[in-house]
Amino acid sequence: MKVLFCSIFTLLIAGCTTAPDYDPEPDANSRILNVIDEYDVGTLGIGIIREGKIVWTAYYGEQSSGFPAGSDTMFNTASVNKAITAETALRLHDKGVIDLDEPISEFYIHPDLSGDDRHKQLTPRILLSHQAGFLNWPFEYEDGKLAFIDDPASGSYHYSGIGFRIFAKFLEAKLGKPFPQIVEEEIFRPLDMQNATNSHDKASKLENVVIPVDDSGAFRSDYEFEQDYWSAADDLFVSVEDYAKFLISSFESDALSQGVREERISVITDMSTNPIWECGPEAVDPCPEPYGHSIGWFVFGHEGTLTLHHGGNDRSEGAIGYYKPETGDGGVIFVNSTKGVMVWPKIVDIVDPEQDFQDVFHDVIRKYFSEG
Repeated sequence: MKVLFCSIFTLLIAGCTTAPDYDPEPDANSRILNVIDEYDVGTLGIGIIREGKIVWTAYYGEQSSGFPAGSDTMFNTASVNKAITAETALRLHDKGVIDLDEPISEFYIHPDLSGDDRHKQLTPRILLSHQAGFLNWPFEYEDGKLAFIDDPASGSYHYSGIGFRIFAKFLEAKLGKPFPQIVEEEIFRPLDMQNATNSHDKASKLENVVIPVDDSGAFRSDYEFEQDYWSAADDLFVSVEDYAKFLISSFESDALSQGVREERISVITDMSTNPIWECGPEAVDPCPEPYGHSIGWFVFGHEGTLTLHHGGNDRSEGAIGYYKPETGDGGVIFVNSTKGVMVWPKIVDIVDPEQDFQDVFHDVIRKYFSEG
C-alpha cells in the first residue's frame, strides 16, 4: 500500500526540554520506514520516556484516509487495557473501596460457573494475576461455556481476558456504576487523559480514532464499532502520549501508598514453565529473574532492574507499553497492522535497543507467529 508517511522524527515534545537528551540512531527513520513497508502498517505511533518524562515522539501514516496521525490519534491497543483495569483495582484497594483478597462471589457470579463451588475462591488478586484457571475467553471452549481448567490460585499461569471481564462485572455490582465510568473517575480524569476510552460507544463518536486496516494495509471500509460494548481486557482506545502519561503516573507519583506500589511490581504468578513463555536453553537463556505476572503487569528482571509492561495483539492491533521503575525509562509503541505483533518488537529494537525484555518476545514470535 502506498501511503504518505509523515514523521515528526526529531521533535521534542513541548514542556520536556529539561529531560535527558534522546537521539535515535541516524538510520532509525529509514529502518522504521522499511518495517512499515514490509508489514503493511497503516499507522504507527512511538513515544520514548526517560527519567519519568516523555522526551520524544514520532508518528507515521494516517489515522484514517486523508488524516495524518498525530499526538491526539487514538489507537486501539487491545490487551494494553489490562494495565488500566489493574491500576483501577489498585487505586480502589488503596482507598479501601475494595480488597484485593475479598471473594467476588458476594457481588457477582458468572452464570457459567454457578454450579462449580470453585467460583467462591475467586478474588480480584487471583483474577488480575491470571491465576483463575480459565482459558482466555469462553469461545475457546468446545461448548462455548466458561469453565475451570485448573483450580484457582494453583500457581499455574493461564492468561485470561474473561478473568478481567469478571472482575469488572464485580466492580459494577459492588460500586453500582458502569465500569467505563469507574475507570474514567479513577484513571482518565485524574490524569487528564482526554484521548482515552474503553467504550466503543464513545470511540465511535470521535474523529481521531484509528481505523483498522486489512492484510494489505488498506483502511477497512466495513469496520463498525460495537454498540453498547466496553471492555476491561481489550479495546483500549488511547493516544501514545496519554498512555505514556499513564505509565509515568503509575510508577512515579505518590498517589498510592508504598505497600500498594510494592504489590504492583511483585510477581504473583510464575511464567517460566508456561508453554508459550517458557525459558531455558531451548528458549530464552538466561531467563529473566523475576519472571512472571503481578497484578495486571508482566514483570521481567535483568541484572537487578525490573521492566514492567503490557502488550496487545488483535485483529489490526499491536501495542506495547513498558517502564523501568528504578530509572524512569520506558516506551510506548502502537501499531495499526494485522501483523502488529511482529512490528512493535522491531520498532523497539530500532528506537530503544537496550531493552533486555525483547529476547523473550522475539522468541515467542519465532515460535508462534509466521514471518511470512
